[in-house]
Amino acid sequence: MDQNFYTILGISPTASAQEVKLAYKRLALKYHPDKNPGNAQAEEQFKLVNTAYQTLSNPGKRARYDLKLEYLRERRRVMEQQQPYYNPRYRQTREPASVSERYYYNIPTRQERRFSRKDLYITLGFVGFLFLFSLLLKVVMDHVTGEDKYKTALTYIEGGKYSSAHSLLTDAIHFMPKHTEAYLTRATIEMNVYENYAAAVNDLNQVLALQEQPVAETYYMRGKCYVKLSYHKQAENDFSRALQIDSTLHTAQLERGEVRLFYLRKYEQAINDFNAVLKHSKQGETWAKALTYRGFGFYKMDKYTLSEADYRQVLQSDKSNGRVYYLLGRTELSQQQQDSACAHFNDAYRLGYSAALLELRANCQ
Repeated sequence: MDQNFYTILGISPTASAQEVKLAYKRLALKYHPDKNPGNAQAEEQFKLVNTAYQTLSNPGKRARYDLKLEYLRERRRVMEQQQPYYNPRYRQTREPASVSERYYYNIPTRQERRFSRKDLYITLGFVGFLFLFSLLLKVVMDHVTGEDKYKTALTYIEGGKYSSAHSLLTDAIHFMPKHTEAYLTRATIEMNVYENYAAAVNDLNQVLALQEQPVAETYYMRGKCYVKLSYHKQAENDFSRALQIDSTLHTAQLERGEVRLFYLRKYEQAINDFNAVLKHSKQGETWAKALTYRGFGFYKMDKYTLSEADYRQVLQSDKSNGRVYYLLGRTELSQQQQDSACAHFNDAYRLGYSAALLELRANCQ
């Protein structure tokens, strides 16, 4: 067997990186000059082992070395096949050909040698194949790169590295312009971290354009962005679309009621939204918020008794809610219950709701 780096290390050409390392350690220990003082042959062998390891331990160098070995083997094989021709011992001779045999083949004319239509079709087919192959390769590589960047961005989000995650998501979208989840994730960062609601709306528009069946959560997110951008009618429409897709999305119903109550002044519709939320929520923050908003809706419609009942129900659950004490005081003031109203304004101010101080000064002196 011809000597090469694999035979020097005593390993197979298919040996793993670990096998290469182990073989090197074993031979380096065997031929090390410290163990073979004055042995020139061992020293030479140690140098060969070291050179072989430097090449085979590097994946790039090893790949190029393997190509070189393959080329040399192929060249030797071709030379062996052609050896009878190049070696005079194997060369055969024959009698000179006759005149008729010598001119048996006609020399093609210039017209016969020209590029035929068949050659043109073959060339065009080959070029087309190369083009399609290159295009397919680009699509595959873009997909792989885009997915890798998207998954890396998710790990960055888990670690709180939102700036790096946002940059990677932008790269992922560049390689995969139809990656719905990348748009949705970037929109979430733009909403909750950067508060760039206009950019979030653009990403959510892309998500809705790409989704075959729109998801309620997407409309809900865009509706929240519209609220922040003061596009209250668009926000109401998006919350309504979200509820059409998923009637159990009570957060969208609460948000729609809030928009109708505070910005669009659709008090009856807002109260209907809060009623729907309260049917599915009996306690907790969502319940308290819906009840407070419904009480304010009743107040705006001059239904003070209903408004007062809602506020008192909230305070039974949370006696430290200064805002509700303030709202209850205003409702009582509208019913000419000044003493009770002043007591509740005082409770609100004591709990840190500073707006109650103005009512105390104006109505309770």
